[in-house]
Amino acid sequence: MKQQYGLALPVVVVLSGLCSLLLLAEWRSLVWAQALGHSAALRWQLQQSALDALRVAVEDIRHNTTDSRYHMGTSTDTHAFFPRTTPEWQVLQTRLAVSDCQNGICRSLGPDNPFLSPWLARLGKGQTIPAIAGQTVSYWVEILPTSTTVQSDQTFLYRITALAQSANNGPLSAWQAVWQAQPNAPDSLASPLRLNEFTRLLPLLP
Repeated sequence: MKQQYGLALPVVVVLSGLCSLLLLAEWRSLVWAQALGHSAALRWQLQQSALDALRVAVEDIRHNTTDSRYHMGTSTDTHAFFPRTTPEWQVLQTRLAVSDCQNGICRSLGPDNPFLSPWLARLGKGQTIPAIAGQTVSYWVEILPTSTTVQSDQTFLYRITALAQSANNGPLSAWQAVWQAQPNAPDSLASPLRLNEFTRLLPLLP
């Protein structure tokens, strides 16, 4: 009788190898999909934090307490503050002549710039606010006069930039808005701020 060699074992080995490769490919696809989902969720959280920082900045502008942040002080003071009149705004420009921002209050920084890089260079000059664990959130407020003539009282335009960044220089989200107090608006901060109160709201480019 002729000796016969079975093919069952080689076929089983080949099929087992193919199944292992398919299982590994599927596992890698699941890991990749999970990573993409986590990244999307993180970016969404950062976006929400940056948008909420715009609200916090407006509340900061609308405050009117005895804190030096809301009063010019005397001629010997050097702190940044939110001006209420054109002469006060001129004093602010003088105080910020060397350092363009101080604790999130900035002088006019020129025309619109859709890029994020100038604000990354000003991280140490921003106003940092409490954020969820693993995030750093800051904002800057440029104060732009609607008139250069001396007035006892006037409204300003506020160009607000907010940046939310994850820990260890990870993903970030930055938004910029222009806000102006509406005539006859209530002074109370109890009235909620709506996004449609911003005359412009745009994300900044990397």
